[in-house]
Order: sequence, then C-alpha cells, then structure tokens
Amino acid sequence: MAASPPDGSERHGATGALAVGAAAFAVFCCAGLPLVASLVGGLTVAGVLGVSAGVLIAAAAVATAVVVLRARRRRAAPSSMRTTSNPTNEAKQ
Repeated sequence: MAASPPDGSERHGATGALAVGAAAFAVFCCAGLPLVASLVGGLTVAGVLGVSAGVLIAAAAVATAVVVLRARRRRAAPSSMRTTSNPTNEAKQ
C-alpha cells in the first residue's frame, strides 16, 4: 500500500510553493506597483507640462501678433493723420 509518509513531506512541498508565491506577491506589491505608479505619474506630469508649455507658447505667439499688428497700425495711422489734420501746424501757418 502506498500510504503517505508519517513525516508530512507532502505538506512541506505545498508550503514551499505557498511561500514562493507570497514572496513574489510581496515583491510585486512593494516594488512593482510603486514603479508602475511612478511611470504613470511621470507620464502624467510630462503630459501636463507639455500641455502647459504648449499653452504658454500659443499665448506668447498671440501676444506677439497683437503687439506687431498694433505697432503697424500706429505707424500707419499717425503719418496719414499728420497730412490731413494737425491743429498745431495749421495755427503756425
């Protein structure tokens, strides 16, 4: 008859596999999850910084365009206004 040995060696095999599984789970939880979280967090921070940089660049481009257009209009407007009507020049003549 094939009876189980009295020392309980079958139980030691199951306990060893359970210990290895618990150790692998602990390594995953204690090292793997923070690593994954930091990668996702890094991507999120990079995304936010990328979007923020894009918004700042767009705002700077719009502000530059507004300044350039206003400067062009101011340069064009005073020269045409001087020739048509300038009360100080008319008073001097």
